[in-house]
Amino acid sequence: MDAAVGSFCTMEEYRHYLMGLASFRAAMDGALQRVAWPAGWSWRPTALARSLDKDAIDLGLPTAGETSHDIALADQSALLGALYVLEGSTLGARVLCRRAAALGLDEAFGARHLAVLSKDLTQWHAFLLLLDEAADFDIDQAAASANSVFALALQCFESELLVVH
Repeated sequence: MDAAVGSFCTMEEYRHYLMGLASFRAAMDGALQRVAWPAGWSWRPTALARSLDKDAIDLGLPTAGETSHDIALADQSALLGALYVLEGSTLGARVLCRRAAALGLDEAFGARHLAVLSKDLTQWHAFLLLLDEAADFDIDQAAASANSVFALALQCFESELLVVH
């Protein structure tokens, strides 16, 4: 996944990264809007589609429309596995935020989504608490879901690398 994201040392590499992530998060944010959330969950994941759209507009790129992918999130364990991937990205966002800053991008222009993800770790810690307290948790199903989400992310990033801008 790290190789697909790239180091984005240039604006062109950053644009590829942004479009790949926008495609991935549009699919995932759309899937999460259709989830029947388990009773008792007050926590919700960090939505990025809106920030990514603004970043794309800043850089003269098209915004990502919602796409449909076959990610099964009906079961609590599958949902937690998918959310582990999404929320875990907050940890890497801090590094990516510094790379974006080196290109002159920040929370006001071109890197809003990174600012949202890296502002604090409270959301990540709240998710880990939810994960720790989950009843009837099936680790195999969660891992399969996480692997499916990683595969979708990889597909989105690799597809974007094939697009000639």
